[in-house]
Amino acid sequence: MKTKIYLVRHTQTVGNIEHRLTGRTDYEVTQQGKEYVSKMTERLKNIKFDIAYASTSKRTSKTIQELADLNHLQIIEDEGLCEMYFGIYDGKTWDEVNRIDPKIKKIQDDINEICEIPEQETTEEVTERMYNTMTNIATNNLGKNVLICSHGVAIEAFLRKITGLPFAEKRKEYSQKNTCLNVITYDSDTKSYEIELLNDFSHLEDKKV
Repeated sequence: MKTKIYLVRHTQTVGNIEHRLTGRTDYEVTQQGKEYVSKMTERLKNIKFDIAYASTSKRTSKTIQELADLNHLQIIEDEGLCEMYFGIYDGKTWDEVNRIDPKIKKIQDDINEICEIPEQETTEEVTERMYNTMTNIATNNLGKNVLICSHGVAIEAFLRKITGLPFAEKRKEYSQKNTCLNVITYDSDTKSYEIELLNDFSHLEDKKV
């Protein structure tokens, strides 16, 4: 039996436009972010969702609340869907991080991973957390259409886990844009995933995201 998963990254927030490491630190949705939500909702309004999940960060539930309301669903919050925790730099701007420790940005530029921050969650930890959470959701909702809203690094880590592709490869294809849509099928017989749509934000047309 198969589960169809619609996996969305949250919409634009103040933290995004201020170029912050918005891991577990939450920020308000911007006006443009609200417009993104409307466009995404319009795109998915005719899909009948059976259940909806979001992380415990409110920017995710705010992103899919309209779709949940259309389907008369209560959003289930799951900490397993949260963003990477960026340790002592969580919530800081990249400018602040660069002044404190410029090697963090250099590492990201080189290998497309944020690492070596004191007390942070590692890429491997995020990957395993997301994979386990997504698989639990998929197996508990066989035969259903599942709506999930999570975060950029967390979603990318999961997608790379199921494809086996390292973070350093195909950066543009996998780097999650605000309100981008990933459509994934989980097959319980083979215990495998298939990506049908990856990082698609065509509903935003020519808007910069």
